[in-house]
Amino acid sequence: MSKLLNFSKFSVLSNWSVSHLLDSQFQYNKNFKLEKIGTFLKRNKTQILVDDDIEYKRVTIKLYNKGVFVRDKEYGRNIGTKKQFLIEEGQFLLSKIDARNGAFGLATKEVDKAIITADFFAYNIDTTKIEPYFLVLLTTTKKFQNFAQSSSSGTTGRQRINENKFLEVQIPLPTLEEQRNIVNSYKNKIELSNNQILEFKKNHLIIKNHLINELGITQNEDNRKVELLHFLKYSAINKSWSYSDLLNLDAMKSKYELKCLKDISFIIMGSSPKSTELNNVGEGYQFIGGASDIKNETIISKRYIKSSNKITLKNDILYLVRATIGKPFIVNDSYFLGRGVCAIRANENLVSNKYLLNILELFENEIIAKAKGSTFKQISKPDLENLEIPIPNLEVQNKLCNFIDNIKEQNKELKKRSILNKLLSLEEFEREIFNEA
Repeated sequence: MSKLLNFSKFSVLSNWSVSHLLDSQFQYNKNFKLEKIGTFLKRNKTQILVDDDIEYKRVTIKLYNKGVFVRDKEYGRNIGTKKQFLIEEGQFLLSKIDARNGAFGLATKEVDKAIITADFFAYNIDTTKIEPYFLVLLTTTKKFQNFAQSSSSGTTGRQRINENKFLEVQIPLPTLEEQRNIVNSYKNKIELSNNQILEFKKNHLIIKNHLINELGITQNEDNRKVELLHFLKYSAINKSWSYSDLLNLDAMKSKYELKCLKDISFIIMGSSPKSTELNNVGEGYQFIGGASDIKNETIISKRYIKSSNKITLKNDILYLVRATIGKPFIVNDSYFLGRGVCAIRANENLVSNKYLLNILELFENEIIAKAKGSTFKQISKPDLENLEIPIPNLEVQNKLCNFIDNIKEQNKELKKRSILNKLLSLEEFEREIFNEA
């Protein structure tokens, strides 16, 4: 809320610019003293002259505090700017142009002895005042990025940070012991989040192994050997005469009968309607063009179409077939299928849709391996139709699905908790530093 009169203590004024004064005012934990950034960051200007015959590492600083990485390696003869600066592991780096967008980071061992141009600043960190990891966390916060924005000036696309303004900004700085405690609390939350992701991945492996074991799936290694002469029964050739398909015949074995997907389901491939047929006012069916129209197994498309010739039914399995392949899930409504998707409708007298979903997930890598195309990889209808699947009786299918459903529910909870702990880790850090005690 704007005010006609705004008071600031004289002791905290580092810059008399009105915008700087207004942007620099924030809530913080009054138990921590305010320190100028310049008291713990000291500019390092180790200049070198680029030698034509030496190969140099050059860096990139990713936006929004995503880290410092080697951009490329180049011989000096191919580098136009000969006067550059040498950086060292452990230094704090920022981009003059993109600091307002969170282009900060610590120099890692990977970028040690790399070179930077004058468009980057490198600082030595006074570790008697600030823990490097605490500094990294500090720079991930919105408040710190606001400081960088308030210290930048110029046209919108080319705003450069004013180093003097930036170093004069005051931030709340706990004691070293308090910093370490705050960092440890953050790391504990992150470790918990990472462990939950590991548990999530282990559960995926449990599902895969359970299906393989219960269905008695094995690979026929004999057919994987490369031989000068390979014999096949004519009666076994029911897919195609391609070299790869012929060599893969009977590559998989199961204690249950193998049936082609076309014999146990109906596959509806998508199409590409004219753009004039689409609307964004909600008339007709939601249009699914591909992966960009799906988020967390929810259709988010804002395009609609009145045509009903390529429509899913409730309980169909939606499957991505172009660019992004796989990612199957069961839909709960009717949608129009665009070119990048298909629907697989189970013949429920032979196979349950849940069992079919689990099998498609199990064989996803094998299906992706069949994709063809130069610009975009895609799976054809025959590729899907001829996919062989073990088909036990419905009772066995349901038993397998019940086991898998329980694990998938555990995974949903693990994923939620992992995301929550990751969010809480930074929220608690920001609350500790920037909110009043």
